[in-house]
Amino acid sequence: MKILCCILISISIVWADDNGLRYEKEKVCEKLHGMGQQKFKGLFIALYSQKFPSSTLAEVTCLADEMLKLGERCCVEGASADCYDKGATEISDKSCQADSPFPKHPGISKCCAKKDVHERKMCLATLHYSAEELPSLLDPTNEEMCEQYTQDPIGYSFGYVNELARRHRSVPIELVMNATLSQLRMLKKCCKPSPITECFFTERFQERQFNIFLRFTSNVCHNNVNLKSYKTGLTAYFGSLLKIPFEKAQSMAKDFQDGLSKCCLQPNQECIVQEFTGFQKVLCNESSLAIMSEEFQRCCGKAPLDTLMCVDNLKRQPQTFPDIQPLSPSLCEPASQQEIQRYLFQIGARQLLTSVPVIATALGHVKDKVMACCSDTNIQTCMNQKDEDVKKVIKLLSKTDEICSQYIRLDFLAFKVLVEQQVQADGEQAPAKAEALVELGSACCFQQSPALRCQTLMEKLISYQKGGAV
Repeated sequence: MKILCCILISISIVWADDNGLRYEKEKVCEKLHGMGQQKFKGLFIALYSQKFPSSTLAEVTCLADEMLKLGERCCVEGASADCYDKGATEISDKSCQADSPFPKHPGISKCCAKKDVHERKMCLATLHYSAEELPSLLDPTNEEMCEQYTQDPIGYSFGYVNELARRHRSVPIELVMNATLSQLRMLKKCCKPSPITECFFTERFQERQFNIFLRFTSNVCHNNVNLKSYKTGLTAYFGSLLKIPFEKAQSMAKDFQDGLSKCCLQPNQECIVQEFTGFQKVLCNESSLAIMSEEFQRCCGKAPLDTLMCVDNLKRQPQTFPDIQPLSPSLCEPASQQEIQRYLFQIGARQLLTSVPVIATALGHVKDKVMACCSDTNIQTCMNQKDEDVKKVIKLLSKTDEICSQYIRLDFLAFKVLVEQQVQADGEQAPAKAEALVELGSACCFQQSPALRCQTLMEKLISYQKGGAV
């Protein structure tokens, strides 16, 4: 798995020199022969489903088939030395055809416009899809799954890994493959001679911790890949979750995000497991453990990976901060970069219910305002002009906590009516604001909230600020 997954970029097979090309070809051929056609194709379906989550299974399978054919054609004795590179060029050319059967991507036309073949292939290889998250994968009934599996085990496995990979597009591919294998083992064991309810219950119970770990990893990796100000939001989150000062929260956020940046897009899960295990030691440092809450200490008594998921479910702690001061030119002094971050921390760490994507988006907007003024010829005038905008964003962020509290406390219909009443004074914008706030309440008040969706909702609400109060 480790070597084979380097072919994540081999949709276009790009290397700087012949030696690198030969090395990669050898490793791919080695794994193709070792895994066999079916597993090799299944892995490619998973890789391309992560890369093109909005594509159909047919499109992804078509591309996986092409890569399998390339391997079969070029990984045999007597194949020409340039077989691999020529085949990859043909695939990239086919990707650029108007009637291409391969997955579509908004940036593909930009890549196809490049004259240089290697530049085009590199561009295609590095395309990143940032479509909003898909809803969770819901299994059909046991009977329906067994029927689908027994009728076509291979087709079922390809369809399942496609749906799973589309929903976990930012995690090591090995996690997706392991989850798929667990699903297939369960069906093989529990479907014959007919669906056995007790068997399904036992198998799912045994896999529950892995599935929780997959969801947790998918959430934090997706945040890291997609959120514009993730570390800033994470610093505020750790501050309120652990009730720790800015410097410690910032250091902890940096350690955590550095681990995610290093490991989330690696093919193997070993890297992320090691980073999470190391971070557990930072979280549960014996020198500070005694002053933490009993709930936190209980989390630290668990296995390292379970600790992180346990801590992630703890309630955040209110902190006492001084009142937020008006924007000041002192934030623009050469040595004040930390002061800007401290200023943002004091805004964000007051949030007790809103998810990190919402906090990060609001704080990123405030930071942009401050940095724009620091580049202005008249900093003080700019600060005076932007201060009211910043106050509105801070007020909106505080409002999201209130919205989350109402969403958790009320049934949905009562919550929706209350939100609509609260924004009635906003005139023509009231219906759109109410809709965005209701959607934010239902989607973004949980720690594992969809990053892109919540970021978009918060940006939309911030854009309404000029029209009045929220």
